[in-house]
Amino acid sequence: MANRLHQTFTFLDWNLDTTRHELRLNYEIQTIGKVTEALSFPPFSLNQANKKEINAACDLVHWMCGVSYYKSGLAKEIKFKFKQPSELVLNFIKKTWFHGLAELAFENKISLRSCFNINGVRAFDLDSQLLVKSNALTPLMSLKHSLVALGGGKDSLVTIEELKEQGKDIYLFMVGGSHLIKEVAEFIDLPLIQVKRKIDPKLIEYNKQGAINGHVPITSINSAIAVLTALLFDCQEVVFSNEKSADSENTINAEGDKVNHQYSKSYEFEKDFSAVIVNEVTQDVNYYSQQRQFSELEILEKFAKYPQYFPVFSICNRNFHIDGSHNKNSLWCCDCPKCRFVFLGLAPFIEKTELIKIFGHNLLDDESQKQGFAELLGYEGIKPFECVGEIHESRRAFDLIKNNKNWQSDKLVQFFEKKSSVNLTNIRNKKIAVWGFGVEGRAVAGYLHQHGINFTVLCSEKEQADSY
Repeated sequence: MANRLHQTFTFLDWNLDTTRHELRLNYEIQTIGKVTEALSFPPFSLNQANKKEINAACDLVHWMCGVSYYKSGLAKEIKFKFKQPSELVLNFIKKTWFHGLAELAFENKISLRSCFNINGVRAFDLDSQLLVKSNALTPLMSLKHSLVALGGGKDSLVTIEELKEQGKDIYLFMVGGSHLIKEVAEFIDLPLIQVKRKIDPKLIEYNKQGAINGHVPITSINSAIAVLTALLFDCQEVVFSNEKSADSENTINAEGDKVNHQYSKSYEFEKDFSAVIVNEVTQDVNYYSQQRQFSELEILEKFAKYPQYFPVFSICNRNFHIDGSHNKNSLWCCDCPKCRFVFLGLAPFIEKTELIKIFGHNLLDDESQKQGFAELLGYEGIKPFECVGEIHESRRAFDLIKNNKNWQSDKLVQFFEKKSSVNLTNIRNKKIAVWGFGVEGRAVAGYLHQHGINFTVLCSEKEQADSY
């Protein structure tokens, strides 16, 4: 059994091998020693004119990828044996890792408040926004292409179609070896830049022995790799497809901290990461999310206008295991929060027969899915730790189909319509107070407002302001 909590974690060095087109990242985990991650790029020629910026991007990748190794022991002390990050980057690492590992800590019943000591100092403002400093880097020559992160799902496909309409010259970008993403890229028929990650086998074995394991802020890792890739392949912007719904936490932990599965997809992260790029790396690569102002449900409505992608897209996580897809005969497992949310979210916008054809199964006529939909709709538990929309979005999607004759006879539509009606009958003509304005409070408030029920929110002005 692994010694679960560590005292130290150390950043060592990195090496960019321009012959093998490989970046090797070195760290030291207290109980197993030196570990190395290898990132393999397509062949590239190193441009000496922006070598400084490429080195700075390698630093950023080194720091972000470290979280996959740090999380195995959640060490109290973080050390830097060689390159010492700036104060801006130190705060960025601390803030990103604290919020990005909150789900892992929540599920393992571990507090992060004693972690992230650097040079004996732990104090930093978790809620502060990192600011752009005045001594920005000198701009390089104008670059040529847009590097668009491709995940194989609805969000990035909508982004690609919108950028096509804008006349952008697009390179697709992926990290890892997913066959699904590569097949979607082939379907789109645009150039693909694939970066492969090789996790150190020592970490994989250590996980088997009982090391701390769970969700990491993977979008922060992929974003850093994307910025380096943009510099190596002459791209002027890095475009992700993170949506407004990513700002919503799943729950609040016992210490009062927000726990957000999608923190590294949030606008807060995007602002911080952009500040680090401008201050520490380059001003010539613009990082942003094309879907930032839209909710998950709004993106699904947009996606419904691109039926050419219905047979090839998927966001089911069982397609993306380290040992390959676990969906052997389909793109959808039809038994996870993502499958349930996309099914429910698309139901108002495409024909029922077409939706069932996509999934191969009618999830809303399957009573075994009742618990899962109850969580999405906010009737039980908390919002699932997955990239799904907010509770009020699920309820809005349900309200759009509950009176549709094509859906009315389905078992779960009938069940939740009855449950919804009972709830409304019980609370009408009563004085209603919503206690707190976190994710659950906002969902309840949205539901009450939608059904014309008067209510009062009981929370501090700061809590309510922070929710917008």
